[in-house]
Amino acid sequence: MPPIDRRVGAGPFVPLPEPKLGRLSLGDVIMKRRTIRDYAAEPLSLDELAALLFYSAGVTGWEDGWPLRATPSAGGLQPIEVYVYANRVAAVERGIYRYDFIRHRLEGISLGNYSASLASAAMDQEHVARAAAVFILTAYYARTRWKYWKRALRYVLLDAGAVMEHLYLVATALGLGACAVGAFYDEEVCKLLGLDCRSEFPVMLVTVGRPA
Repeated sequence: MPPIDRRVGAGPFVPLPEPKLGRLSLGDVIMKRRTIRDYAAEPLSLDELAALLFYSAGVTGWEDGWPLRATPSAGGLQPIEVYVYANRVAAVERGIYRYDFIRHRLEGISLGNYSASLASAAMDQEHVARAAAVFILTAYYARTRWKYWKRALRYVLLDAGAVMEHLYLVATALGLGACAVGAFYDEEVCKLLGLDCRSEFPVMLVTVGRPA
């Protein structure tokens, strides 16, 4: 079984603050949730980014030395990795990061302005370039395949859907807007993340920003 704890990027490493949510009830959040593609130029705060990452993919407990995360996963194997393109996030240098969920921190992959490249990879969807942050959900396939074989692809896609829905709900609770993106060129996204598109591959993007 592949290890759950990995290091992909060389840094910089950005510690994230303790996550906090607003006071909306779950029912209120569900009723308010909408897909939002039109974003203001205002950046996300580091607190907001921390909440989005933790409540969608963070470690909420441990069992027999194994991390339990915020979303369900087939067999508890946790194949979904979350990368984030921090386009406009306070106190975070613009660039692509991996969420190190074990340590609740960002792990730098590649710094720079990738707005145009990511929008191009997403078939020229303009809101991808306008988002304050773009969350890129990938499947580290071996974590699930060793146990489930032919059913593994189905399970990692279901796992990604659970993370996506949490991102929507947390964004809504924070007064932010989110939009899931399934249309993209896999190879172009893999190139941006430095992935081989075989052992680990993208399954979904989620754009987040402050509604315009």
